[in-house]
Amino acid sequence: MLKKARIKLIVFYSLLFLFMFWAFSIGLYFWVNNSFGEKYINQVKEQQQIGQHEGEWADNEKVLLTIAGDITMIQLRNILFILNGGFFIIIPLLAMILTQKTLTPVQKIYDQQKQFVSDVSHELRTPLSIMSGEMEIALKKNRTTDEYINVIKSSKQEINSLTNLVENLLFLTRIDQTKNFLQTEKVDLTDVINNVISILQEKYKSKKIKLKFKPPDESITINGQTSMLRQLFFNITDNAITYTQENGKIDIMLSSNINNIIFKVTDTGIGIAPQDQEKIFERFYRADLSRSQAKGYGLGLSICQSIINLYKGSINVSSHLGKGTSVTVYLPKSNKN
Repeated sequence: MLKKARIKLIVFYSLLFLFMFWAFSIGLYFWVNNSFGEKYINQVKEQQQIGQHEGEWADNEKVLLTIAGDITMIQLRNILFILNGGFFIIIPLLAMILTQKTLTPVQKIYDQQKQFVSDVSHELRTPLSIMSGEMEIALKKNRTTDEYINVIKSSKQEINSLTNLVENLLFLTRIDQTKNFLQTEKVDLTDVINNVISILQEKYKSKKIKLKFKPPDESITINGQTSMLRQLFFNITDNAITYTQENGKIDIMLSSNINNIIFKVTDTGIGIAPQDQEKIFERFYRADLSRSQAKGYGLGLSICQSIINLYKGSINVSSHLGKGTSVTVYLPKSNKN
């Protein structure tokens, strides 16, 4: 599809520029010819008047003017032909460059969409295959009640995973289609973080993780959407809990400076390899899972990145294998979405 579009754009740009240059050249030629002709006629009239007194000298001057005019127009015509002939070589090259610049963003979006569809198909195929395989085995012969219950429980887990995947994809789609917030309100970030910690309490306590959050001395608020900010803080904190071993430690900090609100989560978890740190925000990207039993679709941090972009903020990750990870989010105070 893009190959045909590329050829069509090259032809279109080439014809457009050739037409423009030829039209300009023809217009220039006739304008110079007419302008020179008017000047020539006036000069001839003057010379004729002079010729009434000077005789043959005026006739010679008339001849010289005629020859000079013809030579000038011939030279102009030759120059324009040479220039436009050169344009037959230059313009297609220029058209190729412009086409490349025009289609590069389109190609990037097309490749991302193609990769996205491929990733989604892969992620959907895995849980569906698991459920289908377990059900086929269960139906081959009569099973005990406990065996049927185990199959149902396993299928329910996979369904929950699929539901979470679909919700995350819908969330990302809404963010991608939203350049500005539809509705905003003043959100107290301390309340949002405390709510997130409350939701995740059972998870981090079951791993005997010491999670510490010291609220700021003064209330910190931002104009935005509570649901998005909760999702942002939830994903980052949940990641920290997921990749921190038992008896680990997680520190959460909320502060502000002149320009930004700063949310920072530091854990003593397994860390992220240097080669993975630049890719963790890509959709469906997951680092080496051999170091962790955590399961996921690799969308959590991608969602965080999308939310932060909507707030025109930034995120920084600092991590060392076996020592832990620190994730810092900067949200501009001047956000007026």
